[in-house]
Amino acid sequence: MTGSADVALRAGVSRSTVSQILNGRAHLFSEETVARVRETAAAMGYRPSLAGRTLVRGKSDIVITLIPDITFGPTVREFVDLLTEGLAKEGLTNLLRLSSSEDSLQDAVLGLRPHSIVTMAPLRPEDIERLEKQGIYVIGQSQAFQAAADMAIGRLQAEHLLGQDYKRIAVVRPRSKREQYSAPEREKGVLEYGGLHAMEVLPTLEIGLTSDEALKAVRSLPAGRVGLACYNDEVALAILGAALREGVSIPAEMGIIGVDNSVIARASTPTITSISMDLELNVRELVSHVVSGQELRIPPEATDEYARGFTVIQGGTTRQ
Repeated sequence: MTGSADVALRAGVSRSTVSQILNGRAHLFSEETVARVRETAAAMGYRPSLAGRTLVRGKSDIVITLIPDITFGPTVREFVDLLTEGLAKEGLTNLLRLSSSEDSLQDAVLGLRPHSIVTMAPLRPEDIERLEKQGIYVIGQSQAFQAAADMAIGRLQAEHLLGQDYKRIAVVRPRSKREQYSAPEREKGVLEYGGLHAMEVLPTLEIGLTSDEALKAVRSLPAGRVGLACYNDEVALAILGAALREGVSIPAEMGIIGVDNSVIARASTPTITSISMDLELNVRELVSHVVSGQELRIPPEATDEYARGFTVIQGGTTRQ
């Protein structure tokens, strides 16, 4: 197995020189020496150890992504996949952790010495300050911005339903505690838009993802045409199945719109109208901040610009 001593011998430099060049201190040496060491290491198939890089730099190549305790649905999976791929191109390894407790976060920080922490879950200001004092980048958007973004999704759902001539609407949200991270704000967005545009807003329906609960929700609706703004595509699919079993005409009597533009939305019959999010654009911006160490503090007032990445994908569950 090739070691740094082998690279040093062939390149005609000291082992210390090899270690420093390959562990982030190339600026201390001439361009000629740096090029020779890197070319020799590549030719010999040598890569510095994680422990060595961590020792020299004071931090590892690991990025910890904090995930809130929500269902790991298709959108979250796609986001994580894109983020992991983007970080890998920068020589960084993505490690996922559920944001369950402060202790587990501190253990991860102290034990792994991460390059940075990407927060999909909110951190307290004092936690962020403590992490940054340890030289760890904390990259993420504020809880207030996430709430504003979720409200924008709800408003877009209601806007689409009204545009498809559903003047009476209701929100359908999951009962699961794991989905309460975004559900309340999406509901607020729907209710706010409905109230501002003289739509008849029916009481919110809260369901578990079972056929019995979905049927009960559909049967609770008054007769007549109604549009349903569902928390996500899974909720939309449950409602769609129940409505079809009850003989409700889709989309003539009931319009349904979900969120995520997932595979199940595109594969269902009829296909489910849904909100798509431009995850690639968001991830590219996020990776650039991780690499540069610049703060990603998006203010809530920037939501309109961010929401341009939200798009209605027309399916068969709303009138075209």
